[in-house]
Amino acid sequence: MNVSKLKQRIGSIDSATVDEMYGLEPVFEPGTGNAALESYVEFLCPYCCENVGTSIDLTAGSRSCIEDCQVCCQPYELTIEVDAHGQLGSLGAQRTD
Repeated sequence: MNVSKLKQRIGSIDSATVDEMYGLEPVFEPGTGNAALESYVEFLCPYCCENVGTSIDLTAGSRSCIEDCQVCCQPYELTIEVDAHGQLGSLGAQRTD
């Protein structure tokens, strides 16, 4: 194989091929279209009505969990609905009292 063909081949290798060649796990960068894994959402706190945000692991499926507001520290129940395609269907934040 001549040098110009080798340079052309090396220059056209994508990141997935490099990961495979070196036995690396793929890296998922925010905003690169990997929404099926994680989603960042913002919503209003049901206590103080401030805009708060959190990252949601969509691979865990639909569920409810308790989180504390980042502003007023009050606990709220977060209800997460994930559709059949692994996308965020709906999100609700309710007071726990």
